[in-house]
Amino acid sequence: MIVKKIKNTKTDKPKTWQIGDLVDYIRFPHNKKPQEKIECAGGRNFLSSTHVGQKTEMIALARESAHSRMPVQHWIFSWQEGEQPTREQVEEVVDLFLEKMELTEHQTVYGLHYDTDNYHLHIAVNRMNPETGKVVLPFNGLDIREAHKIVAFVEHKQGWASEESALYAVLEDGELARRRTGREIKPKQVALDFEHATGEKSAQRIAQERGHAIIKRAKSWAELHEKLAGVGLRFEEKGSGAIIFVGDIAVKASSVDRAFSMGKLCKRLGDFEEGTYPDDQGKIAPEPVSSVNLKEWKAYQEAFAGALGKAGTAQNAELARMKERHRVERKGALSRLAKYGLPVLNIARHCLMVQQRAERRSLRSGRKKARGGKPRFEAWLQAQGLFRQAERWRHRAAWEQARLAPPAPQRTAEEAEAMRELEDFRRYADAVNAERYRVTCIRMDEDGKKTFILDKKGGMTRGFSPDELEAHMPEMLRFQRRGENIYYTPLSDGRHHILIDDMTRESLKKLQEDGFRPAVVLESSPGNYQCVLTIPRLGTEFDRGVGNRITERLNREYGDKKLCGCIHPHRAPGFENRKPKHRRKDGTFPQVKLLFAERRECGKTLALARRIDHEYAEAAEKRKAEQRTFTMPDVRPGDPAAAYYAHLENIRRHLTIEDYSRVDAMIALRLRSNGHSREAVEETIRACAPTIREKQTGRNWQRYAERTADYAFGPAGDRDLVRNERYRELWKSVEGIKKEDRSTLRTKMR
Repeated sequence: MIVKKIKNTKTDKPKTWQIGDLVDYIRFPHNKKPQEKIECAGGRNFLSSTHVGQKTEMIALARESAHSRMPVQHWIFSWQEGEQPTREQVEEVVDLFLEKMELTEHQTVYGLHYDTDNYHLHIAVNRMNPETGKVVLPFNGLDIREAHKIVAFVEHKQGWASEESALYAVLEDGELARRRTGREIKPKQVALDFEHATGEKSAQRIAQERGHAIIKRAKSWAELHEKLAGVGLRFEEKGSGAIIFVGDIAVKASSVDRAFSMGKLCKRLGDFEEGTYPDDQGKIAPEPVSSVNLKEWKAYQEAFAGALGKAGTAQNAELARMKERHRVERKGALSRLAKYGLPVLNIARHCLMVQQRAERRSLRSGRKKARGGKPRFEAWLQAQGLFRQAERWRHRAAWEQARLAPPAPQRTAEEAEAMRELEDFRRYADAVNAERYRVTCIRMDEDGKKTFILDKKGGMTRGFSPDELEAHMPEMLRFQRRGENIYYTPLSDGRHHILIDDMTRESLKKLQEDGFRPAVVLESSPGNYQCVLTIPRLGTEFDRGVGNRITERLNREYGDKKLCGCIHPHRAPGFENRKPKHRRKDGTFPQVKLLFAERRECGKTLALARRIDHEYAEAAEKRKAEQRTFTMPDVRPGDPAAAYYAHLENIRRHLTIEDYSRVDAMIALRLRSNGHSREAVEETIRACAPTIREKQTGRNWQRYAERTADYAFGPAGDRDLVRNERYRELWKSVEGIKKEDRSTLRTKMR
């Protein structure tokens, strides 16, 4: 896992807008980014249970803080690719975060997103204490260190994989320990994000690669300047600090190495001395950050270099002119006000600074928009149809590591293991004859099962074709070595693959004696068996129910009496059964054996499917005959009566009508929502309600209509309208009301 604390960069917007935008994004990310989806969301320490109410509460409390520009913090916890946390695990992360940060009583909104291959949790927490009215600063601003500790606790408790660069780890006895790692010089996260987006080295990396050794070994300022000029860099003093120019891009010297701050360099080299650099020392050409997709990266650079270079040059020239104009303005304005004393001068200096800063920020934001024509390198690869290269770029670190890693002797055993599982899969797939196979990985821990699906992306899973699954075999073996159980689920559009689970030797023998012919028989553990029967689908509307009923009947008689779903995973042949109860004394686990594999369809199961399908058809005909149809009188379109019957038909399509009084109340509420007056609703209920009853009673329909209208236009109706806010557009579409017709309808009904 990794954790990020998102800095507040929108200082030009009021805190009310910033908090509202953040909470809306966490709960409804697809409104801002269509490709981003929400898995689960929640809130803590609010009086309201609705999204709008909680957002309003957070804004109201934050506005009470007069000294904090932004009391709401934004944190992100991100899991590695392939890891899929459950809602309970997300709740546990939020609880642990608030507890460790000592913010348990503070307002919190959180949401789990999956816009990429990595699930990530957004947390917005209001640092203003609702009881004391004071803004809390966790750990005096050093909360990012505590966040890394929280990551270590979550990884240990929930079993997630740690990053290679993790700062903390939890030992076997539960104690937290700082990892001892060699001091590595690498770019900051902002520079790494730039490199991942564009594929070119950041200015910070170039300064580290070219200048780090020179600055570290320099014996004098003259030697430092001379050697830096030789590699195209320039070292200058700025204020009380120092910067290194990579072409025309300035990089803080301390960001290259903490030992390169001006104070530390002056202690080592003496007082700062300016250097002499050639006048023609120009811009440094872009360099690739990785050898992966080098040919495609060059084409990407050529496609955007010209237009963006000209735009950037024009923007830089304009920025230089603006800075010169600001300098002249400051000099003229402040000299005129000097005679009024220091307080007035300070006020003018501050106001002028704010105004000029806003102008520069506006220009820089325009420059970002001008550079927006250059897409991310990965997105550009996908747009060119180079999906394999895009996937390779995403996992370039693993590709480079595999390319540079020396051949190891133990790889022979691993390759032999992979070939065994691969051969078992080929025999199994040939017998089952499915179109695709879903791969599920389940880890058994003391806290329960942790499950993820290998091909699941964006909340969807299609399964792998046989060729695709073979390509993922090494990855599946790595999952097994870290303690995962591997399962296959065969998927086909034209066939059922019926699993009979948890069979004994006797029940397997009885199944075959009764005439059933499985395509695959597995020994999932010593003395325990699974088998798969394949039959064609019948092509009727009851196919899904037929498959489930067959699975339920056969498992009730021969296998697991709780199994009732036709599409169900089973253990992958060739892999280990890593249930804790099957662990041997030597620490090994039994292998799932493929005892029998032959491509065939079971005739007796097919006959059973036809019989069950016939039962479904008879039951459907019976329900159809018993279903009442309402005789609707002739009404003119646009009348409230027409709206009544339209809503009645809509309700019938989604619910089984048992209580007609409740249906009338629902329709009355809908009519009120769509702008019909109380009088119109009352008259409509009085006239239409008797027509949908099977038996006429001596009920006072006038009084009944009044009671129904009292509900729809009373406090209970107000409450139910708020609860059903998300359905109001649907109710309007049932009546065919357009936006421009709503005001007209309200006026007419009055």
